[in-house]
Amino acid sequence: MNSYTFKLMLFGLALLGLGMMSTHRQEPQAPPEVTNKTTAVQVVSLRPTEHGYELRLRNVSSKNINGYSVAYENGAIHTADLTAGDHVIAPGAEFRLRLNQKRCIIRDVNFDDDSSDGDADAAAELLDRRAGMREQLERIATLLNAATTSADVEQLEPQLRVLPEEMAATDRSFYVALGRQNAKEDALLALKKLNKNDVRAGLAKLAELNSKRMMRLTKRVNP
Repeated sequence: MNSYTFKLMLFGLALLGLGMMSTHRQEPQAPPEVTNKTTAVQVVSLRPTEHGYELRLRNVSSKNINGYSVAYENGAIHTADLTAGDHVIAPGAEFRLRLNQKRCIIRDVNFDDDSSDGDADAAAELLDRRAGMREQLERIATLLNAATTSADVEQLEPQLRVLPEEMAATDRSFYVALGRQNAKEDALLALKKLNKNDVRAGLAKLAELNSKRMMRLTKRVNP
C-alpha cells in the first residue's frame, strides 16, 4: 500500500467517525417545566444531572414543613410525609427533588401546626391519610404493649395482619383507609426486622417508636 492510498484511508475513516458522531449526537433536552402552587416554598435552582434534573427548593415560610406533594406529567403523585421520621423542613431550610419528567407541579405543603399552603384538596389528602394512620397506630400500640409484656412475638404477626384497613362509611376519603394500610404495612415490616436475640427489648423499641409517631400525628387529624 503506497503512502497516498494510506492517507486516503485515514481521511475516509476520519470522515466516517465525524458522521457517526453527528448521527449519535443528541440535542440537549429542555429543562422541566415547574409549576409552584405554593407561596411557602421557593425554587432555588434546577440543574441537569446524569439521570434528569435536580430541583432545589427552600422553605420561605415561618413554619416547619412536615409534608408535601408533587404531581408529574405521567400522572404520578409523590407525597412525602415527614412525620415518618424525626425531622421537618425548618424555615430557611432547603430540600431537593429529582425530576425525570417534562413537567411537575408542586401541589402543596403541610405544616406541623396542621395548616397548609397550596392546593387545599391535595393538602387534605395527606391529612386524611394521617388520620387513618393515627387510628391504626393506636390499635398497634395496644398490641405492641401486650407483646412486650409477654414477649410473644409469634402471636403478634397474625394480630397485626387482621387489623382493619378497609374504607369505612364515616371516612372523609379513600386516603383515610390508605393511612390505615400504610401503618399496618410499616408495623409488619418493622416486625420482620426485629432482633430475635432480644425479643423483649426489640418489642419495647417498636412500641416506643410507635408512640413517637402517634405524638407527631396530632389528634386534630383524627376523622
